[in-house]
Amino acid sequence: MTEKYVETLRLMTQAWQCDHLGHVNVSFYMGWIGDAAFAVAALHGWPREQMMAEQAGVAAVKAEVEYQAELHGGDLVRMESTVESIGERKIVFRHRLIRVGDDKQVMMARLTGVCIDLVKRRSRPFPHSFVARIAETFGIEPIAPKEAAA
Repeated sequence: MTEKYVETLRLMTQAWQCDHLGHVNVSFYMGWIGDAAFAVAALHGWPREQMMAEQAGVAAVKAEVEYQAELHGGDLVRMESTVESIGERKIVFRHRLIRVGDDKQVMMARLTGVCIDLVKRRSRPFPHSFVARIAETFGIEPIAPKEAAA
């Protein structure tokens, strides 16, 4: 089955984001990955406003990033994201960053997040409607709660 990716970010890199070696510093990539993850949530019915009303959010607990090519100031890039799996409390995103000028993939990331209660600072279930929309968009079967706990 072909994975479905959705565009979650498009931006122009800036000269001030470059380090002393002349390429965009890796610290900016992590911010873009975070923005893309929140875009996935918003595009699937769980925007920031709803998270704040529910006093809930997603905390990144694991990130794996593979840098595949350099970016320089002035490169137009787009982030494409997919959801590899979602359970009652855990979600696994994959993000790929594409340099638009030559359509080259310059970064791939896999990010695991956990739904958290922002007051109790503990995990909590994702909204059911969010899980359902993610599953529908990305053609995945949600992981049952008993499997997710194992």
